[in-house]
Formats: sequence, structure tokens, C-alpha cells
Amino acid sequence: MSNIYRNLILVALSSFSLVSCNISTYSQSAKIQNAIENSKINTLSRSYNKCIDDGKKFDALASSRKDAANSLYNKSAKILTDCENLIKENAYIINESERMKNYALTIQNYIKAGNLIQASINFKDFQNTFNNDLVYEDGSSFTENIESLLGYKDANISGKFALINNSKIIRTELKRINHWSKN
Repeated sequence: MSNIYRNLILVALSSFSLVSCNISTYSQSAKIQNAIENSKINTLSRSYNKCIDDGKKFDALASSRKDAANSLYNKSAKILTDCENLIKENAYIINESERMKNYALTIQNYIKAGNLIQASINFKDFQNTFNNDLVYEDGSSFTENIESLLGYKDANISGKFALINNSKIIRTELKRINHWSKN
């Protein structure tokens, strides 16, 4: 009996040691997977930030040059759009406010480049992606300014200008367009 009892104890101890090896292996595997995921996130974050820097360089170049400014604004907007697409599946890794500002710049630059179709597409994407609005230093609304610029269809919109939170520059320009479109 003592041999049977001793064999049972050995089998039980062996089982416990195998189970603990499994737990240790699983723990190591989880740590490795976590390290790989963190590395991917860090690489993606660095890629996004470099992409944004490249897009902003073209934006600054377009601001300083009169010749070819349209194509430079368009190039900047394209690069910045690609940056957003780069992290679309992992958007949580970049601060939402920064993403909004960077993506808003794509819309503004497409407008400056005269590419109103792509500006409209990006603006719809902006509205579908972000549940917030950006506010300019003068207190005007980014969303309302862009809606006014891209959605200007009504020839008799001048009465609405006071109700919209547009910047003074955009209100003045829309009133000017409205005035000259009547003549």
C-alpha cells in the first residue's frame, strides 16, 4: 500500500508542477504579446507624428509661396489625410483634439487649393469621425465656417449670416459674394 500511496503522491505532484509550467509559459507568452503590441503602437504613433510634420511643412511652404501655392496646399492636405487614414483603426493612440486639428487642416488646405470636392468629402468624414467642434481664436466655429464655405448655395442667405457662428472674414466674403451674385 505504501508504494501505491507514494505513486499517487508523485503523480499528483507531477501534475501540479506541469500545471505551474503551463501558467508560467502562458504568462511569458502574454508578456511577449503585450510587448509586441506596445511596440506596434509606438511605431504607429511615431509614423503618424512624422507624417503630420511632413504635411505641415508643405502647409508652411504653401503659405510662404505665391507661385504653386495651390498645388502645395493640395499636397499638404493629401499628406495629412493619409496621416489620419494611417491610424484610423487605432485612433485611440493619438489625442482626439490633436487629430481634429490636423484633420481640420486637411479641409482648410483643400479649400485653399480650390479642391472643394475633396474638402467636402473630408468634411463629411470629419463630422462622422468626431463628435466635437473646433473653436477658432476669434470664437467662431470651425464646423459652421466650413459649412458656410462648402454649402453656399442659397442666393438669399445674407439674413442667415448673423445667426451663424462664422468668423468676420467669412461673413464678409459671403456677403460680398451674395451682393455680386444678384447683379
